[in-house]
Amino acid sequence: MRIYIDKVFQKEAKEYAIISKSFTSKRHDFYEGGLSDKQRTLFEGKLGEKAIKQFFIDHKIKFKEDQSSHDEADFYDFIVYDLKGNELKVEVKTRTKISYIRTLESVEQMKNNPKDIYFSVKLYDTKPFCVDVIGYGLKEDFLSINRIENKGDLDNYVLYDKELKNPKLIIPTLQKI
Repeated sequence: MRIYIDKVFQKEAKEYAIISKSFTSKRHDFYEGGLSDKQRTLFEGKLGEKAIKQFFIDHKIKFKEDQSSHDEADFYDFIVYDLKGNELKVEVKTRTKISYIRTLESVEQMKNNPKDIYFSVKLYDTKPFCVDVIGYGLKEDFLSINRIENKGDLDNYVLYDKELKNPKLIIPTLQKI
């Protein structure tokens, strides 16, 4: 499922990356290029989030976007609601390389701040920016498969692309506006 990212959302992502680069954790090895690399990575991640925001809007899904300050860790990217009105925390995982075939969540995050739904998106460096929504997985999927890998940074729970669900399948399970 391809989503083109609205120009307003692109501007929001860029502004977020510029002000957040100095405050983001240095624990991750994907920032090895310094602040400019960190800003680019933050921008890419935020573009992935904005694409999922567009997905929610397009499908009239009731949601709340993270409003935490740029200088503090967020606890979710979005909140959505199941049909009973329960809040579900959403995390968006953005990748930029075609060769990436895994969706990761650190063991530490899963233990201390688990999300309920994980969307995996592939960002294309085109104008206009667009993503393919690869699929989604639930916290229970990560935990039941219980595959932990470490490629040099942190222990991560892993779902491979073939284990992700079609994003259209989640739409009827969530509250509409």
